[in-house]
Amino acid sequence: MPNFSEPKFRGPKRTKTAIPLSRVELHIHLDGCVRMSTIWELCKAKGLSLPGRGTIEDLTANVEMNEPGNLTSFLAGFQYTAPALSGDLVAIERIAREFCEDAAHNGLLYVESRFCPHLLLPEGGSGDIAADDIVEAVLRGFKAGEEEYGLTARVLLCCIRGLDQFSEDVLRLCVKYRDQGVVGMDIAGDEEGLNPEDPDMFNPTTIKVFTEAKELGIHRTVHAGEVGPAKCVEQALSKLFAERIGHGYRVLEDEELYAKCLKDRVHFETCPTSSILTGAQPLSFFYHAVCRFCDDKANFSINTDDSMVTGTWTEQEYELVRSWGFKESHLVRANINAMKASFLPEDEKAALLNKLYTAYGIEL
Repeated sequence: MPNFSEPKFRGPKRTKTAIPLSRVELHIHLDGCVRMSTIWELCKAKGLSLPGRGTIEDLTANVEMNEPGNLTSFLAGFQYTAPALSGDLVAIERIAREFCEDAAHNGLLYVESRFCPHLLLPEGGSGDIAADDIVEAVLRGFKAGEEEYGLTARVLLCCIRGLDQFSEDVLRLCVKYRDQGVVGMDIAGDEEGLNPEDPDMFNPTTIKVFTEAKELGIHRTVHAGEVGPAKCVEQALSKLFAERIGHGYRVLEDEELYAKCLKDRVHFETCPTSSILTGAQPLSFFYHAVCRFCDDKANFSINTDDSMVTGTWTEQEYELVRSWGFKESHLVRANINAMKASFLPEDEKAALLNKLYTAYGIEL
């Protein structure tokens, strides 16, 4: 049968309306999605050093990746962005509001954005600003962004591998702000070098904190199996009681574990572009993990991860997976699965699911 690879004619964009609020992202780092124009402006105002000639173009070139590397190179650009934000509550509230504008521009009806508040504290640990203040600044920015742009934005707070001193406080903050916009917690960080022969992929402090989170009813997602072994995914589920898995591509190294995840409908928060740039899914892998998830009707979502590094937002991630063969039905299913896997209270989740169905023209 005919299988024409390209349309006869292409763009430019000819529709006049914006992307409908019809998409959901669950894995996107707030401090990794800052506009370069905002960082450049803040650095200039504060007299902070900038790379190269100090232009916004040189800043972007040192933060955004264009060729695959590893997670270390992926995170290298944060050295230029973090100082502009650290301890500046006005700036943090601003980037949270701008994040909502960018999310809505990309058609996000609902988004859960994550960050570690302790990494945004003033350098040197000034006692005037606490992690609580950082969280409240983000929540203010999200509230303003919601009111102005019509989306719903919620917060996940991150523990960090190797920085156990923050973990208990992250849990405290999740409990304190659980009714004000914080819907869960995460642990992020580099899995590089983890040995699957070792008994534990997560240290005792992490296991303790996540066990306490489960007992307190705090929702849990875990970065696991991005560049680390499949055992990270297994222990995220069995020892950290993860309800979702961030990335999770290496689960495919263990077919028995993967089959169990399919059966249990474990939700994988996939990030296509970042998975290539971090080396988690090298370009030499023709059958990308997200394509396998799609073919197997796994429970997964499509996410941006860190827009300032990937140089993408939701729209470009969708264009990428379309180029791999995804059709509209796959993207609709991914968004519905993401909404169902969100950490919202059930009544709020049901209301947004109805909005999602309405946006798709689905009558129930």
